Amino acid sequence: MRQRHPDSATYTPSSNSEVTMSLTNKQANVANAQAQLGDEVSRETGSGAIAYTLLAESNIRIIGVMLHLSDAGGNEDFVMSIDSAAGEAYDTVLLSQDMHNLTDLNSTDGFIVPQGDTLSITFANTGAATYGLTVLYADGR
Repeated sequence: MRQRHPDSATYTPSSNSEVTMSLTNKQANVANAQAQLGDEVSRETGSGAIAYTLLAESNIRIIGVMLHLSDAGGNEDFVMSIDSAAGEAYDTVLLSQDMHNLTDLNSTDGFIVPQGDTLSITFANTGAATYGLTVLYADGR
């Protein structure tokens, strides 16, 4: 009998094959959101400061945020936050990462941006590194 990890969903085909697919609950939830809502990709590149915003016209699920820098980011923070339409009391910093000696950042901790709120991503980039920012999300419209 196949043991099941508490954080995974395991599928074993009914045939005699040994093919097994194992997903964590997080991966299964992301796949389900993608299947139900469809994926959107937003990309931005440049060599100046990053001041990216994404207004949620409906509830959206952020699936992943990826950043690549051509050179290490210096002593500056990459900051991802929510600017809430409900007011400053609800504004939330989701991630603040010192980019010292880093050229890549990959955040796959999914979260919901409620309708009317704005996802904000900032990075001063005073070293003028060329960057590539990718935001993968599912839009509920």
